[in-house]
Amino acid sequence: MKKPCHIPTALLLLALLAACTSCGSEAEPKVVATAFGKDFDLHYRQSATMPSVASPELTVLVEDLQFSICPSNARCSVPDHVLPTLAISGHDGQTQLLKLPSSGRLIVNSEYPDTTSVRANGRRYVVHYTSWKLAANKQDNPAKQDFTISLRVEKT
Repeated sequence: MKKPCHIPTALLLLALLAACTSCGSEAEPKVVATAFGKDFDLHYRQSATMPSVASPELTVLVEDLQFSICPSNARCSVPDHVLPTLAISGHDGQTQLLKLPSSGRLIVNSEYPDTTSVRANGRRYVVHYTSWKLAANKQDNPAKQDFTISLRVEKT
């Protein structure tokens, strides 16, 4: 005669279900508070508020990243490049998307700056895309989360 094993099986299934639901969720990156005119770094889906988190005048979010990185043992005809799309929101809640580089040129290395301006809150802001970095040991198989984008925003 077989003994019923419903309870241990149910507990095992519950544990597996809990593990599966928690493994798919990613932690949201921490919001960066910075001042106008200061350099700051952001990762994919991370945002920065200026001048403070409590009362932001402007919020910059890395909405998307398009990139091409040549693997370490390959010869590539296109240089490494990272093209961020920023969502810029004023204190009134209006959001605009800004694709960098604004000129459409590829950024051929990590120190090739791009500068453009946006209007929000009835004024102009200058956005400087100063550089990008790739996390160590990610050259052969990078993901969007492996990049750091360096920016600076100035009021005019």
